[in-house]
Amino acid sequence: KGFTLVELMITLALLAILLGIAVPSFTQMLRDNRAAALSGELQGALQFARAEAVKRRQGVVICRSNATASGCENGTNWAGGWLVRLTGGEVVKVWSGTSGLTVLGPNAGLTFLGSGMATAASNFSVKPSECSSDQQRQIAVSATGATTLKKAAC
Repeated sequence: KGFTLVELMITLALLAILLGIAVPSFTQMLRDNRAAALSGELQGALQFARAEAVKRRQGVVICRSNATASGCENGTNWAGGWLVRLTGGEVVKVWSGTSGLTVLGPNAGLTFLGSGMATAASNFSVKPSECSSDQQRQIAVSATGATTLKKAAC
């Protein structure tokens, strides 16, 4: 009226096999979701910077944040965070960095003019450190200031 030891061992072996198959797929799905969430957040930050430029009718810069999040720092690795500031220097909003993801952007940041146009077209990319298949996200900013987000192969 119960389980024998052999039946219990077979059940545990089958469970271990199923977990061995499912865990790697779940890990890949988590990495993909993290990249998608962060790229959506970065695209939102770009749209926020453009909206602030139009609202304030002056230039607004989105750039890689320095260690104290008080200003911009040149570099293409934006994984440590980014910020939006007025061209005069006042920081409007700061986004913190994330670990396990690679975020690449323009070296000196991107400036939106009071008209909403960008000073130059720019590209950003977000991908997991261990990227596979099409987990990379690319954000393109046109000279008009419009952003587009798409998946790309690593």
